[in-house]
Amino acid sequence: MVQNKVVLVAVVAMLGAWSCAATDGYGENGNGSGHAGGSTGSFNPSGTGGSGNTQECAGIENQAQFVGANAYVLVDRSGSMSDAAKWPNTVQAFTTFFSDPGADSLDVALRFWPEGGCNESSCDIAACATPNVPMGSLMDAGHEQALINAFNAMYPEGLTPMSAALNGGTWYAGNLNQMSGEGGRQTVVIFLTDGIPTACDTNQQSIIQLAANAYNQSGTLTFAVGLAGSEVGFMNALAAAGGTNTAFMIGNGNAAADLLAALQAIQATVLACSFAMPESQDPNHPIDPNQVNITYTAGGSSTPETIKQVPSAADCGPQGGWYYDDPQSPSSIHLCPATCELVQADENGSLKVVVGCATEVQ
Repeated sequence: MVQNKVVLVAVVAMLGAWSCAATDGYGENGNGSGHAGGSTGSFNPSGTGGSGNTQECAGIENQAQFVGANAYVLVDRSGSMSDAAKWPNTVQAFTTFFSDPGADSLDVALRFWPEGGCNESSCDIAACATPNVPMGSLMDAGHEQALINAFNAMYPEGLTPMSAALNGGTWYAGNLNQMSGEGGRQTVVIFLTDGIPTACDTNQQSIIQLAANAYNQSGTLTFAVGLAGSEVGFMNALAAAGGTNTAFMIGNGNAAADLLAALQAIQATVLACSFAMPESQDPNHPIDPNQVNITYTAGGSSTPETIKQVPSAADCGPQGGWYYDDPQSPSSIHLCPATCELVQADENGSLKVVVGCATEVQ
C-alpha cells in the first residue's frame, strides 16, 4: 500500500505558499494501489467498482511542473508618452523587469506602436503583428539585452493607432496559441498605453471587441496597463473582454515602481496558473485526459474541493474552472481567471492534479 504524499511548491515569492501537486495514477509496482483522502482502495481507471459503486481514486502524487509562458508586449510610444517622464519611467520599469532572474520563465516579443508600418497612416495590422524584437527567452542574456537596447533606441512620437496595434498583437498571440508543438506555453498580450485611440479605428467598443474575440477564439489573454492619461473605464473594459478582469492603472506618483510591480504581477499570474499535463511513470498506461481532476484545498481546511473542467478559455466565467491547452492532445492545464485569483489570494491553499477518475465537468 503506497501512502500518498502532497508536495507543496512555492511558485513565486510574491505568491506566498500557494502550491500545486500532481499524480501519475500508478503505484511503485505498477499496480496503482494506494489511498487518497484517508480512504483506501485499489486503482480503478473508470472510477467505479465492479458493482457500479463510486470508489475513490488513488495514485502517487508527484510535484507538478509549471510551464513557462510567452508574452507579446505592445508598448505605446505616442507623443504624449514624453509628458510627466512617462517614457523614461517605462524604460526603467521594463529594463528592471527584463533583467530580473525571476522573469526567466517568460519568453517575450516586443512591438512598439506607432512605429514602422504599425502607425497612424497605414494602420497595417500585419506590421503590428510583426515584433520589433522577436520572441525569445529572458534566460538568454542576448535576448534580454536586445529588448533593453530596443527601448533605449526608441522615443515618443506620433498619434495612437490603438486598434491596429491590438489587432496585430492579438493576431500574433492567437496564432501561437492555436499552434501545436508549443509545449503547452500560453501566449498573452501585455498592452500598455497612456491614452485613448486617436487614429485608425477610434471606436472604443470596436477595440474592446478585439480583445474579446482573441479570448473567445484562441484563449488569448489581454492584460491592459494604463498610464496617466488613459481612461480607467475603457482600460477595465478592455481587460475584462480579454479575460483578465481589471486593468493595471499607473499614476505619475511612483510610476516606474508601480509599472514594475504590475509587470511582475502579470508574470506571476500567467506562470502560476498554468502547469504541465502530468505524465505516467508507466509507458504502457498513458494518462487519459478524460480522467484528470483538479482539487483545491483552502488554507485552514483539510477538505479538498474539485474544480470542474470547462471546454475552453472562452467558457470560463465567474464560477471559474480549468481547461486544457488542446483538448484533443493536451500538454498543459490552465486555470480560469476566477479560479486563478482565488488560489493566488490564498497563501496557505494548495492544488492537486489527480488522475484516474472521470473528469468532473461543469
